Amino acid sequence: MIKCNLAVLMAERGINISELSERTGLSRNTLSALQNNSGKGIQFDTMDAICKLLDVLPGDLFTYADVEFNYIFTHPNKHQTKPEDWGRIAIAKYSGFYEVEIFHNETIITMLGLLNTENYPRRTQVVFSINDKSRLEKIPLIFRQEIFNNITDFALNEINVTYDLPIKIDKSSMEIKFMDDEFVRNEIKAFIHSQDGDLDEYLEKM
Repeated sequence: MIKCNLAVLMAERGINISELSERTGLSRNTLSALQNNSGKGIQFDTMDAICKLLDVLPGDLFTYADVEFNYIFTHPNKHQTKPEDWGRIAIAKYSGFYEVEIFHNETIITMLGLLNTENYPRRTQVVFSINDKSRLEKIPLIFRQEIFNNITDFALNEINVTYDLPIKIDKSSMEIKFMDDEFVRNEIKAFIHSQDGDLDEYLEKM
């Protein structure tokens, strides 16, 4: 997979899209597509203008890594919500279990985590272990950011569309958090045991 490093190079130089557009004569739409890695390619004259202005080589503008985001498996908490006194609804600490699989350099990275809704709707977290963070650090930053975005987008969609929760949230209240290995392992085990046998196969992966 190839990614454009324009966002990183701009941040290092304190340049925004408007300034880059003005100084290169390139359109904001073209530059935004490169910055967000949403374009389908780049013209040679565009690459030449950017490299000259930023004083970089073409190879500095791109990063390659053998990495793919394979899939996310999720299992909603069977006991996600329950009614309380005065018509209130109690939200479970963990609304879902996640298994994330990433392919990198002919190896598969599998991460187990939980969707923490304890502070919903103010803040929602997808929790993984510190060990998972260490394994991901072998992947270039720009690809890690895309992986994190995929996970948070998936979790956001689950909360707002799939799960029967009363308040919609936006991405600004969603984050990925890496916590102590033993703590996360025990929390996942407790969650699995609470799901009436549906996830028991994952106990062997702990």
